[in-house]
Amino acid sequence: MVREADIQLVCRQCGKGFVLTKAEQEFYELKGFNLPTRCKECRASKQVKVQPLVCSQCGTELDKGTSIYCANCLQTAHFELEKESKQVKMAISAARSKLEASESQKAELTELLRQKEQELVALEEKVQSLTEDLDKAQQFYAASGWLQPVLNDIGKRLEELERAQLDITQKVLRTIRVMQERYDTLGLMDVVKRNLRQSIKEEA
Repeated sequence: MVREADIQLVCRQCGKGFVLTKAEQEFYELKGFNLPTRCKECRASKQVKVQPLVCSQCGTELDKGTSIYCANCLQTAHFELEKESKQVKMAISAARSKLEASESQKAELTELLRQKEQELVALEEKVQSLTEDLDKAQQFYAASGWLQPVLNDIGKRLEELERAQLDITQKVLRTIRVMQERYDTLGLMDVVKRNLRQSIKEEA
């Protein structure tokens, strides 16, 4: 049976239309095959069998999508990994140093805060003491309202006593001077006679 033209078919797997040429039809008839019901793409995908990747060293089957390197690229990749590993280690070391410095600074700040708290307590005690002194001063000032007249009266009395004492002293001095003048004008015999008369009167 000779085919004269191409035929249009629909793929039963993907549903797309495809053309089966006259030469293809003759090939299938020559081989005794039935006409295909799938397009070339679907037939090709069925024929291709995906082989899993296996490690040449240990035989472990690798996951799909695993990267595969040649010897040179593997060495380069290993070098890059070592480089990245060193960078990570350096970053970790720097972070650790910063953390230690931060801890040291935190300890210093804690000690400084403790000292400031002690100073604050001391200042609060001084303020309390000054407040108490101020209260006492205010109380004394309030009491001085009635105390001042008493102090003024005492001061006046002291002044009067001082004047009285001064007056008495002056009178005593005048009396002494008068007596000295009298004794100076009297003779020695008059003094003796006066003393004898005075003694006789006292004995009588």
